[in-house]
Parts: sequence; C-alpha cells; structure tokens
Amino acid sequence: MTVQADSDALKIIVIDNTHPVFPEKLKEAGLLVDYQPDISKKEVEQIIHNYDGIILRSKIQMSRELLGKASKLKFIARVGSGLENIDTKYAESRNIICFNAPEGNRDAVGEHTLGTLLAMFNKIARADFEVKSGKWHREANRGYELKGKTVGI
Repeated sequence: MTVQADSDALKIIVIDNTHPVFPEKLKEAGLLVDYQPDISKKEVEQIIHNYDGIILRSKIQMSRELLGKASKLKFIARVGSGLENIDTKYAESRNIICFNAPEGNRDAVGEHTLGTLLAMFNKIARADFEVKSGKWHREANRGYELKGKTVGI
C-alpha cells in the first residue's frame, strides 16, 4: 500500500509489519510512504535506490552491500531498541542517520524482569521440572516471600 503525499515529500519505505496508524501518521507529517511489510530482501535491493528513508524492525539486515545500493537514503529508522541489524559505521560514513526507539519495550522488559525474579525466589522452574519428572521435594523447593524484604534490580 502506498500512501500518497506531496510530490516534493521525502519518499519512505516501511519494510516490516507495524501498527496501521504508523503510515498514516507519516503521511500526516508530509511524507510519501510505501508500506511493504511482506517485501523480500531481494526486492528491497532492487528498489532501495528510490527512497530517502527506510523504516524496519529485524527482518532484513542493513548490510554494507545493501546500503551501497541506497543512493538517496538519508535515514534508517529502527522500530525497536537496538541498531544491531544495521551497519551503522558504514551508514554514518555515507551521512545516513540511524535512529531507533530505545524505550519502546521498557515496560515489557521490566515486567519480564519482575516475573523472572519472582520465579527465582519461588524456585518455580526447578520445581516444575522435578514435578514433571515425578519428584516432589517440597522443602528443597520452598521459596521466599517478599513480605518484609527489600529487593532491588
């Protein structure tokens, strides 16, 4: 789906799934958006020279080889916390700005950390494995209650 905007607008391609409102918000900001979440790496290689910006998640690696075909590219935006799938040094040497959304998953990380901490305090993984193996070591798998304790991460 291509979302039309001014002909002078920056031309952006989105190559991963994203919330449907995202391309619309980009359009409202005056950008020409080509939303291609099912595009293959080979297809990206063939058309990347047409775009001023690319928005991605993790599906395709932005390697030196792929970036070499991106003659107009001004930016790479990662809908995610890291830039590990982008050759940032090469991109920056070509004056391509790379940015991400580092706080996008902070709530999920916090919740996962708390869940893991509680599972460790209560020896859930070990007790689960032992019970499934037909063993019941009640006292060895007794956990710790948080009441009256201070826990820090």
